[in-house]
Amino acid sequence: MPELKTATLGGLDLVEMTQETTEMEVGVNFPFSPEFPATTGMELEGGHNVVYFEIDPGKKLGTHTDSPEEVVVCLQGEDIEAWAGDAEGYIEGGDIAVVPPMVPHGFHNHGAETARFLGFFSDGTSVSEFEETLQPVGETVVKA
Repeated sequence: MPELKTATLGGLDLVEMTQETTEMEVGVNFPFSPEFPATTGMELEGGHNVVYFEIDPGKKLGTHTDSPEEVVVCLQGEDIEAWAGDAEGYIEGGDIAVVPPMVPHGFHNHGAETARFLGFFSDGTSVSEFEETLQPVGETVVKA
């Protein structure tokens, strides 16, 4: 019988991703930690990927595209600017946004607290491409 896997979001190891010429600074765990293999075995059936990310006040997740559809759940935060294609608006904790495949999108935290998100991708393989190089990876493309 499979073992129940659990994790505390605040206890995940996050990688700090930045861009040299933008305000992008995001802590990310993608795909959701190898120590927390919630998606193990799902790849055979198309599966899904999950990303957890945090954006501190005044920082943003830069504009990028993802190969599959993404459902983004804002867990915490307020006054968070969100854009997808030509659509723009503000979200806060408790809101859900759906981003179609390959639509440029991003988030900017104008609030006073760290914004926290879970993103669910509709495919077990996800390719994300950013407009500018990500540090520390030194690439514009991230694959999971």
